[in-house]
Order: sequence, then C-alpha cells, then structure tokens
Amino acid sequence: MHLLNDLYTIYGELLIKGGVEITPPIVRKIHQMGERHKQVRVPLKNTDVFTDFERVFADERYLTILKAPVSKNQICDIAGRFMIENDLIFELSNMKNNLPYTYYHVLVVAALVIKLSLLYRPKDYDREDVAHCGFTHDIGKTRIPIKILNKKDQLTKAERAIIETHPAAGYLLLSYYLKRDRIDCSLASLEHHERLDGSGYPRGAKKMHKYTKLISPVDVLDALMTKRPYRAKTFTLRAALDYLVKEANMNRLDKNVVFALIASARKDKPPAHTLQISKEVREDLPEELTHDKYR
Repeated sequence: MHLLNDLYTIYGELLIKGGVEITPPIVRKIHQMGERHKQVRVPLKNTDVFTDFERVFADERYLTILKAPVSKNQICDIAGRFMIENDLIFELSNMKNNLPYTYYHVLVVAALVIKLSLLYRPKDYDREDVAHCGFTHDIGKTRIPIKILNKKDQLTKAERAIIETHPAAGYLLLSYYLKRDRIDCSLASLEHHERLDGSGYPRGAKKMHKYTKLISPVDVLDALMTKRPYRAKTFTLRAALDYLVKEANMNRLDKNVVFALIASARKDKPPAHTLQISKEVREDLPEELTHDKYR
C-alpha cells in the first residue's frame, strides 16, 4: 500500500513521499514526528464545527432517523464534549472551504454514528471515540485534487487509483495528529471503504475494526442520498436502505449495523433484532455511483 503523491500535514511538513511503501516502521516514524509536535485539544462545542454540526438535525432526509428515543440533545452532548485536536479543527476548516460536500458529509456521518452507538451498550463503543471517527474518517479526501473529486464524467483508471488513496492518506494524517492515541480512529479512516468480503480498498481487507463496521454503512447511506457532480439523481431513504440490505446480504457490510439503521428509520423505532425485512425492492434504484466505475 502506498500513496501516489507526497503527503503533507496542514502545516506543510512532509510525512511520506509518493510511491513509498506504507509499512509499520513508516507509521511508527510518523507517530514519532507527531510526538514532537505539541498538540492542543479543545471541546468541539467551543468550535465553529459544532455550530455547523447542529444544522444536520434540520436536514429533512434524516429527520426520522434522528428522532427520539435517542434525542438531538443526547447526540449533541456527546459531540460537544469530546475533545478534538486543534490541528484537526484546522483540517476541517480547510475541508469546509475547499470541499463543502465532504465537510457536510462528515457532519452527517458523525451525527448518525453517534446515534447508532447509543443503541448499543456503553461497553460496546466509546461514544467520544465514535464521534471522533465520524468527524475525521474522510480527512484524506482533502489531499485528493478537487478537479478529480468534482469530475462529472466517468473517471479514468488512473484517476480512480488516486481517489482510492484517500483512506491511506487519512490514516497517516491521523497517525501524525493523534500519535498513538485513538488508534481506533486512525483505523476507521483507513478501513471505511473496505468490505467484509474483501472487495473494498485500499487493502482488500476482510477484517475490520468495530468502529469501521459502524461507520461504513452510514458513509454509504449519505453518499447515496446526496447529489454529486457525477450523479444528479439521488437515492431516496427507502432505496438507499434497500441498497444497504443488498450489500449486507452479500457480506459486504455489517448486517447488525444495517438493521440498526433501518430500525432508526422506522417511525415506530422497533428493536433491530425484531425487524422483518421484505425481499421486495419497492423502488427502482438509480444508477449506482459513477465514481465506483472507471474507463
């Protein structure tokens, strides 16, 4: 596994040159570089990111999912009090200015994964780590050329290869900013496009961390329901959930997490383990993501 281009921190410090194999010794070196850099953590509630985060709860696409029994106040309390590294606030500000779609996407993912974590026992997930994973899982996208991310036509094979480096870029950036802390969050960035059958990227791994299993279906859900330059037609919530069920049945996404999402999307909020999922697809699915293909 390697990056195609040189990778720099938000301050312009070179972490790794393009083409260099990402090995455990390289990651340890990046941890050591991060340890030499003084880090300040602040409560997210004291930042502009939190103000933007609260707007997610007015998004009509997710009103049903974000309704009680888990309330906005519970989700915002967790998000607001978790301590985020100042450097990552700078990274998110850079994302907001240059990739507003991706910035809003991470806010949505953070809200939904915090909501899902509250449906499990406290010992199953550290809720503040879940929040951190949600807000930072796509940080590597900021190192992908905007002209590729916003391309309307099908990607070339070379362009697709560049996009597929963003999880590894995020992993290395978080390895620097977080040092050896919150390894789970670094892994969530690395793995969020992996799939349980080995068909994902960047490594084709079949085993994923539990935080990744929580984030991946949510990441797909919001991607399907959001307009992009390469796909004007979006999935409805119903169609997106049908797609997630199909992926879970193919052993690509964690079925328990997908069912928890579906339970949250139903007005009566049934326990996920009691769900009866119809095999009938009630909507024609729009064409799948153009960026999942290349020429």
